[in-house]
Amino acid sequence: MGPTSFTWFSKKQPIVALSSCEAEYVAVSLCICHAIWLRKLLENLCLPQQEVTKIHIDNKSAIMLAKNPIHHQRSKHIDIRYHFIQEHIKEKAVELIHVKTKNQVADIFTKPLVDESFNKFKGLLGMKAT
Repeated sequence: MGPTSFTWFSKKQPIVALSSCEAEYVAVSLCICHAIWLRKLLENLCLPQQEVTKIHIDNKSAIMLAKNPIHHQRSKHIDIRYHFIQEHIKEKAVELIHVKTKNQVADIFTKPLVDESFNKFKGLLGMKAT
């Protein structure tokens, strides 16, 4: 839909996470739900998305967990409903891409930022001053 963001939502997580990895993993699962819904909506509008949906995440542990859940013994407590992420990664509907925390554009919506970071992220979102 062009080089800019056109949707965003915020939701309180339905669980109390025991680690930052778990919190990010749950957040990614909610994000993937939204992305899959948008893909299906576009398909119904006869505008199917051919390329993979890229989701930027700043937690390497959550990315590794999504790619190989068996390897992580400390994540057994995470509810099974969040593991559907793996199916969508295997189907190449979504791709998790690591981004450094200082470059996480979503922070503009969730954190107070210094002017320099705010303006940088605003530009990356495609917003322009009028």
